Amino acid sequence: MTTIKGIVALAFALAPVLAVADTVYKYQRPDGKVVYSDVPLRGAKLIGRFELVPLPPRGGARGDAAPGSADISRRTERRISALDAADADIKAAEQALKDAEERQQAGVEPLPGDRLGKVGGRSRLTPDYFERQRALAAEVDAARARLDEAYRQRNQLRE
Repeated sequence: MTTIKGIVALAFALAPVLAVADTVYKYQRPDGKVVYSDVPLRGAKLIGRFELVPLPPRGGARGDAAPGSADISRRTERRISALDAADADIKAAEQALKDAEERQQAGVEPLPGDRLGKVGGRSRLTPDYFERQRALAAEVDAARARLDEAYRQRNQLRE
């Protein structure tokens, strides 16, 4: 019986060590699509790496009528609602990034009037076309930055 107690005690002692932070990787695939994964991906460019910190263990048993437990409950509810709001921000930022990438992809094809004729029957693209491409790329970059910031804020709330 003491051997079993020793094994259980060892397991409890090692549990905090084994509860390490999870890592989420942000990759860009060769087709330009951004992917978030918990494992490294081959053939994709690493854009970022986020450490997801586990929540601290709960202290005390449920149902304790300790003084200030109502205050703790309110703080917990506020934290949960803040995390829910952060998750909603992440989803909105992911959708905004997806929409911006689709607009960028659709904007690659020159519009009527984006080409200027040259001698010899050739044509070249106008400065307006390149300005539109820069604006679309800036839109995608801003959407990626918004998504990164949303993840950063959520991770900060988890600490």
